[in-house]
Amino acid sequence: MSRSLIYRALSELLAGSPPWAVDSARAWSLYADASRVAHESPAARRAILALSEIPAESIEQRQARYESIFNNRTLNYWLYESAAKTGRILGPDTFAVAKLYHAAGLISSFGAEPPDHASLELAFLAHLSEQAESNPEQAAEWHALEIQFIKEHGDWLIQLGRNLSKSGDMLYAPIGQLLADWLSESHTKQAVIAEIAASNTSIPSIPRAEDCTLCGFCVQVCPVHALAIRENETDTLLMLNVQTCIGCAKCEKICDTKAITLIPITNYELQITPLRQSPRAICPSCNQPTVSRAELEYISAQIGNPAWLDYCLECRPKLYGG
Repeated sequence: MSRSLIYRALSELLAGSPPWAVDSARAWSLYADASRVAHESPAARRAILALSEIPAESIEQRQARYESIFNNRTLNYWLYESAAKTGRILGPDTFAVAKLYHAAGLISSFGAEPPDHASLELAFLAHLSEQAESNPEQAAEWHALEIQFIKEHGDWLIQLGRNLSKSGDMLYAPIGQLLADWLSESHTKQAVIAEIAASNTSIPSIPRAEDCTLCGFCVQVCPVHALAIRENETDTLLMLNVQTCIGCAKCEKICDTKAITLIPITNYELQITPLRQSPRAICPSCNQPTVSRAELEYISAQIGNPAWLDYCLECRPKLYGG
């Protein structure tokens, strides 16, 4: 979730002076979120170094800093896309952005600010990223909308970030640099992923169902969330989004039992397809479903079959008088 959280934090910082920002930046969740993706993001790595220099201030000092930067018209750090492009607060870009919000299913009421305010545009990007992360079945569509939005409306935000990075302000200079770097990197990364996915010729397959333990490691390493574990009352399933998959083979490499192998894409009528399905075990004490039988049988093969293994986490202590 770090991508969406970084968008969200940038949105809040450009909306005003959020209470959490009074601490030194090392205590911000933004700092932690950037650290989590630093191994794969040059923008995040640069941000960590820059943010580490931001000291704590009172909320009044933070607010005064915000006012001096964004309410000083001689500096021209416009927070509205239409104003940045045309010099007018309301313009064609205002309504173009509103149409995209509406297309994504968001309400058309934006409170006191027009929809092309930088904080609202970043909040929208956070929303798109959150939807892709939480809905793997539609991830490709949400990523495509994110790419489209940055392509059509990201240039001015990137320029705003670059201008802020040259302001010399101890708070907004590093924030501006992160804004410019993050949007530039996000557009490039998502566009490359979409291009790879469109040209992908291989997808994961599980030829022998009994080899898959439904451990979920393949889901954790998938860089585009093409794999997902889904559970209902009776079954656990490993699902593949064929359209999202980029054929990177990370799932194949991480699979300890060698259950996953990549095969050529043939003619998939279904975008979402199950790779493995296993019934869920039932706790003999409370009759509630627990883990999949596949996972339970694998654990049993490794450690034997102790009495507590078939029970859910809540009922296990009762076996020993807990």
